Amino acid sequence: MELLPTLLIGLFNGWIPLVIYFIGLILSVLLYSKDSRNWLFNNPKDMKNKLIVSIRLFGQIAMLALIILLLFTPLKINNIVLLIGAIIFSIGFIMEMTALYNFRITAVGEPVVKGPYRFSRNPQWVGLFLVLLGSIIAVGIWLYLVILVTVGIIYHIQILDEEKACLNKYEDSYRNYMKRIPRYILFF
Repeated sequence: MELLPTLLIGLFNGWIPLVIYFIGLILSVLLYSKDSRNWLFNNPKDMKNKLIVSIRLFGQIAMLALIILLLFTPLKINNIVLLIGAIIFSIGFIMEMTALYNFRITAVGEPVVKGPYRFSRNPQWVGLFLVLLGSIIAVGIWLYLVILVTVGIIYHIQILDEEKACLNKYEDSYRNYMKRIPRYILFF
């Protein structure tokens, strides 16, 4: 792994895993009903707290920067990190697509508790994190890992807001779900 990237326009760059991810995401979401799609992208935000809004904006900019950098960073072809990255990417991709499927088949307005939601309250976020982590390992750049950890910390704030919204909507059933299922796979 290297600290900084060598940015190039190339056929075997980090755009490959990103395209695979976005094709899967778009195809999955296209199968949603309009109500399910609106529910999926319902993003509770406390717009009154300017600090939180600023932190989220910084996270979105960092995520966009990471995606752009990955587009122009060559994959480490003929290197073990490509295989390791591909395995982590695949686990994250399968987790997220399975979570999206379970979200789609659950009635709108009901909490999703099947599939990967039995192991994590946020499998879509965990899946996305693993997709990006696998992509970063496949290009072998330490700086990208720092950006991803920063984005992960910032998105944790959004997850806390989503959990508050779920508590308000589902009340005791979600509170009990929170007691049984960790926020992120192995830890809270």
